[in-house]
Amino acid sequence: MKPYTIVFSTMSVDGRIATETGFSKLSCEEDFELQHRLRAWADAVLVGANTAIKDDPSLTVRRAVGRNPLRVVIDAALKVPPTLEMFSVPGKGVIITTEDQSDDKISIYTERGISVIRAGEGSVDLRKALSALFDMGVRRLMVEGGGTTTYGLLRDGLVDELWLTVSPIIFGMGVQVINGNASLLRGLYLKSLRVLCGGWVHLRYGIIY
Repeated sequence: MKPYTIVFSTMSVDGRIATETGFSKLSCEEDFELQHRLRAWADAVLVGANTAIKDDPSLTVRRAVGRNPLRVVIDAALKVPPTLEMFSVPGKGVIITTEDQSDDKISIYTERGISVIRAGEGSVDLRKALSALFDMGVRRLMVEGGGTTTYGLLRDGLVDELWLTVSPIIFGMGVQVINGNASLLRGLYLKSLRVLCGGWVHLRYGIIY
Protein backbone atom coordinates (compact mmCIF):
# COMPACT_ATOMS: atom_id res chain seq x y z
CA MET A 1 0.00 0.00 0.00
CA LYS A 2 1.06 3.57 -0.63
CA PRO A 3 -0.30 7.06 0.06
CA TYR A 4 -2.34 8.95 -2.54
CA THR A 5 0.44 11.05 -4.06
CA ILE A 6 0.23 14.49 -5.66
CA VAL A 7 3.25 16.23 -7.19
CA PHE A 8 3.07 20.03 -6.99
CA SER A 9 5.45 22.26 -8.93
CA THR A 10 5.61 25.75 -10.41
CA MET A 11 7.64 26.05 -13.60
CA SER A 12 8.58 28.41 -16.39
CA VAL A 13 6.90 28.14 -19.79
CA ASP A 14 9.87 26.05 -20.95
CA GLY A 15 9.56 23.59 -18.08
CA ARG A 16 12.24 24.87 -15.69
CA ILE A 17 11.95 25.22 -11.92
CA ALA A 18 15.18 27.22 -11.49
CA THR A 19 17.87 28.88 -13.58
CA GLU A 20 21.43 27.58 -13.65
CA THR A 21 22.29 30.26 -11.07
CA GLY A 22 19.52 29.16 -8.71
CA PHE A 23 16.86 31.82 -9.35
CA SER A 24 13.49 30.16 -8.74
CA LYS A 25 10.94 32.86 -7.90
CA LEU A 26 8.09 31.64 -10.07
CA SER A 27 4.95 31.69 -7.91
CA CYS A 28 2.30 34.36 -7.51
CA GLU A 29 0.13 34.82 -4.42
CA GLU A 30 -2.72 32.59 -5.64
CA ASP A 31 -0.22 29.87 -6.49
CA PHE A 32 1.27 30.10 -2.99
CA GLU A 33 -2.23 29.76 -1.53
CA LEU A 34 -2.87 26.61 -3.58
CA GLN A 35 0.47 25.19 -2.48
CA HIS A 36 -0.27 25.79 1.19
CA ARG A 37 -3.81 24.41 0.96
CA LEU A 38 -2.34 21.24 -0.51
CA ARG A 39 0.19 21.09 2.34
CA ALA A 40 -2.70 21.39 4.79
CA TRP A 41 -4.45 18.49 3.00
CA ALA A 42 -1.38 16.27 3.10
CA ASP A 43 -0.27 14.04 5.94
CA ALA A 44 3.32 14.47 4.72
CA VAL A 45 5.29 16.63 2.28
CA LEU A 46 8.29 15.08 0.52
CA VAL A 47 11.30 16.62 -1.21
CA GLY A 48 14.61 15.34 -2.54
CA ALA A 49 17.92 15.98 -0.81
CA ASN A 50 19.13 18.59 -3.31
CA THR A 51 15.93 20.61 -2.96
CA ALA A 52 16.16 20.41 0.83
CA ILE A 53 19.77 21.64 0.83
CA LYS A 54 19.43 24.37 -1.80
CA ASP A 55 16.09 25.81 -0.70
CA ASP A 56 15.99 24.88 3.02
CA PRO A 57 12.16 24.97 2.92
CA SER A 58 10.11 24.86 6.11
CA LEU A 59 7.33 22.88 4.34
CA THR A 60 4.84 24.26 6.85
CA VAL A 61 1.31 25.62 6.35
CA ARG A 62 1.29 29.42 6.48
CA ARG A 63 -1.09 30.71 3.78
CA ALA A 64 -3.93 28.33 4.63
CA VAL A 65 -5.75 26.94 7.65
CA GLY A 66 -4.60 23.51 8.74
CA ARG A 67 -2.02 21.51 10.61
CA ASN A 68 1.57 21.14 9.55
CA PRO A 69 2.38 17.85 7.81
CA LEU A 70 5.30 15.52 8.38
CA ARG A 71 8.34 16.76 6.45
CA VAL A 72 10.12 14.02 4.52
CA VAL A 73 13.38 14.08 2.55
CA ILE A 74 14.77 11.39 0.24
CA ASP A 75 18.50 11.23 0.95
CA ALA A 76 20.45 8.14 -0.09
CA ALA A 77 23.80 9.61 1.02
CA LEU A 78 22.61 11.22 4.28
CA LYS A 79 24.05 14.54 3.17
CA VAL A 80 21.31 16.86 4.40
CA PRO A 81 22.21 18.79 7.57
CA PRO A 82 20.06 17.84 10.58
CA THR A 83 19.76 21.58 11.28
CA LEU A 84 17.53 22.27 8.26
CA GLU A 85 14.40 24.34 8.86
CA MET A 86 12.18 21.38 7.96
CA PHE A 87 13.58 19.50 10.97
CA SER A 88 13.10 22.36 13.44
CA VAL A 89 10.12 20.70 15.15
CA PRO A 90 11.07 17.38 16.83
CA GLY A 91 8.95 14.45 15.71
CA LYS A 92 7.92 16.13 12.45
CA GLY A 93 10.96 15.24 10.32
CA VAL A 94 11.62 12.03 8.41
CA ILE A 95 14.64 11.01 6.34
CA ILE A 96 14.41 8.11 3.91
CA THR A 97 17.82 6.64 3.13
CA THR A 98 19.36 3.31 2.13
CA GLU A 99 20.05 0.16 4.11
CA ASP A 100 23.79 0.76 3.56
CA GLN A 101 23.96 3.64 6.04
CA SER A 102 25.59 2.94 9.40
CA ASP A 103 23.83 3.21 12.75
CA ASP A 104 26.38 5.83 13.82
CA LYS A 105 25.53 8.06 10.87
CA ILE A 106 21.81 7.61 11.40
CA SER A 107 22.11 8.45 15.10
CA ILE A 108 23.13 12.01 14.17
CA TYR A 109 19.53 12.47 13.01
CA THR A 110 17.62 10.32 15.48
CA GLU A 111 19.25 12.14 18.42
CA ARG A 112 17.53 15.29 17.13
CA GLY A 113 14.12 13.64 16.96
CA ILE A 114 14.27 12.93 13.22
CA SER A 115 12.86 9.56 12.14
CA VAL A 116 14.97 7.55 9.69
CA ILE A 117 13.59 4.96 7.27
CA ARG A 118 15.88 2.56 5.42
CA ALA A 119 14.59 1.54 1.98
CA GLY A 120 16.74 -0.10 -0.68
CA GLU A 121 20.45 -0.67 -1.18
CA GLY A 122 22.69 1.75 -3.08
CA SER A 123 19.76 3.97 -3.97
CA VAL A 124 16.45 4.59 -2.25
CA ASP A 125 13.72 2.17 -3.30
CA LEU A 126 10.87 4.63 -3.75
CA ARG A 127 8.16 1.97 -3.68
CA LYS A 128 9.43 0.69 -0.32
CA ALA A 129 9.80 4.28 0.88
CA LEU A 130 6.17 5.15 0.18
CA SER A 131 5.03 1.84 1.66
CA ALA A 132 6.94 2.70 4.85
CA LEU A 133 5.27 6.11 4.97
CA PHE A 134 1.89 4.41 4.57
CA ASP A 135 2.75 2.16 7.52
CA MET A 136 3.47 5.33 9.53
CA GLY A 137 -0.08 6.52 8.88
CA VAL A 138 0.58 8.72 5.83
CA ARG A 139 -2.42 8.40 3.53
CA ARG A 140 -2.01 11.65 1.56
CA LEU A 141 1.42 12.65 0.28
CA MET A 142 2.44 15.90 -1.40
CA VAL A 143 5.71 15.98 -3.36
CA GLU A 144 7.45 19.33 -3.95
CA GLY A 145 10.39 18.19 -6.06
CA GLY A 146 12.93 18.38 -7.19
CA GLY A 147 13.06 17.17 -10.76
CA THR A 148 14.98 13.96 -10.06
CA THR A 149 12.62 12.91 -7.28
CA THR A 150 9.57 13.64 -9.44
CA TYR A 151 11.07 11.63 -12.30
CA GLY A 152 11.75 8.64 -10.05
CA LEU A 153 8.23 8.60 -8.65
CA LEU A 154 6.68 8.85 -12.12
CA ARG A 155 9.03 6.16 -13.44
CA ASP A 156 7.96 3.79 -10.68
CA GLY A 157 4.24 4.48 -11.15
CA LEU A 158 3.81 6.09 -7.74
CA VAL A 159 2.23 9.45 -8.68
CA ASP A 160 -1.56 9.80 -8.76
CA GLU A 161 -1.86 13.46 -9.78
CA LEU A 162 0.46 16.10 -11.22
CA TRP A 163 -0.32 19.73 -10.32
CA LEU A 164 1.68 22.16 -12.43
CA THR A 165 1.52 25.94 -12.40
CA VAL A 166 3.02 27.55 -15.50
CA SER A 167 4.58 30.94 -14.76
CA PRO A 168 4.69 33.55 -17.58
CA ILE A 169 8.47 33.52 -17.90
CA ILE A 170 11.08 31.71 -20.00
CA PHE A 171 14.40 30.60 -18.48
CA GLY A 172 16.10 29.05 -21.51
CA MET A 173 18.40 26.99 -19.29
CA GLY A 174 18.19 25.57 -15.81
CA VAL A 175 16.74 22.79 -13.69
CA GLN A 176 13.97 20.78 -15.34
CA VAL A 177 10.70 20.12 -13.58
CA ILE A 178 11.10 16.41 -14.43
CA ASN A 179 14.74 15.43 -14.65
CA GLY A 180 15.66 11.86 -15.59
CA ASN A 181 18.31 9.87 -17.41
CA ALA A 182 16.03 7.87 -19.72
CA SER A 183 12.86 8.41 -21.71
CA LEU A 184 9.70 8.46 -19.64
CA LEU A 185 6.46 8.01 -21.55
CA ARG A 186 3.43 8.71 -19.38
CA GLY A 187 0.02 9.70 -20.64
CA LEU A 188 -1.88 12.39 -18.76
CA TYR A 189 -5.52 13.44 -18.66
CA LEU A 190 -6.54 16.97 -17.74
CA LYS A 191 -8.66 17.19 -14.60
CA SER A 192 -8.87 20.98 -14.32
CA LEU A 193 -7.39 24.25 -15.57
CA ARG A 194 -7.38 27.59 -13.81
CA VAL A 195 -5.84 30.99 -14.55
CA LEU A 196 -4.12 32.55 -11.53
CA CYS A 197 -3.08 36.16 -10.91
CA GLY A 198 -4.04 37.15 -14.45
CA GLY A 199 -1.24 35.24 -16.19
CA TRP A 200 -0.23 32.04 -14.41
CA VAL A 201 -1.95 28.80 -15.52
CA HIS A 202 -2.60 26.02 -13.00
CA LEU A 203 -3.06 22.55 -14.52
CA ARG A 204 -4.13 19.40 -12.71
CA TYR A 205 -3.45 16.09 -14.42
CA GLY A 206 -4.19 12.49 -13.64
CA ILE A 207 -1.58 9.93 -14.70
CA ILE A 208 -2.28 7.07 -17.11
CA TYR A 209 -0.22 3.96 -16.32
